[in-house]
Amino acid sequence: MAIKTCKENGHKYDSSEHNQCPYCPDKTEVMDKQSVPQDGSGSNDEKTEVISALSEDKTAIHKPAEDDSSTESTGSTGRKLVGWLVSFTWNSEGQDYQLREGKTLLGADNTCDIVIGDSEVSGHNTTILNRGGKFRIKDEFSTNGTIIDGHEIEDQTDLKDGSTITLGKTDFLFRKI
Repeated sequence: MAIKTCKENGHKYDSSEHNQCPYCPDKTEVMDKQSVPQDGSGSNDEKTEVISALSEDKTAIHKPAEDDSSTESTGSTGRKLVGWLVSFTWNSEGQDYQLREGKTLLGADNTCDIVIGDSEVSGHNTTILNRGGKFRIKDEFSTNGTIIDGHEIEDQTDLKDGSTITLGKTDFLFRKI
């Protein structure tokens, strides 16, 4: 056994088993790359890379092939972007939140679509609904209520472009597309 020290990073390795440092990432090689069907059917629609290296002491790095079959992006939720909420309460440069088709739940709970870090906001505080191009807002029995343009709402209310929504100590400006 002949112990050698790597010149690049000072790693110790057995030079009788390795020609070069097996720990340095710039020595990584990918050999004999093949594509095979995932389901074993012989179809090449979905492929997995099989990498067989000649030596077990080398690291194989591979990336899945990018699927460029979809050219249209609708965001990570798959729902159309229909509006924004913008707040300058906690960040003087502004913080924006996207509103998408359907329901958007606002509150302090991590399960909400828009999580608000305000101690006076309830877990599930408010729901904004977009249906047929119209916006409605509803308080979800929150402790401190939902205030639109200075007036606390009790029932579902139409939300108009440019309205100010106040939840706890946080003010939002509502904009629709």
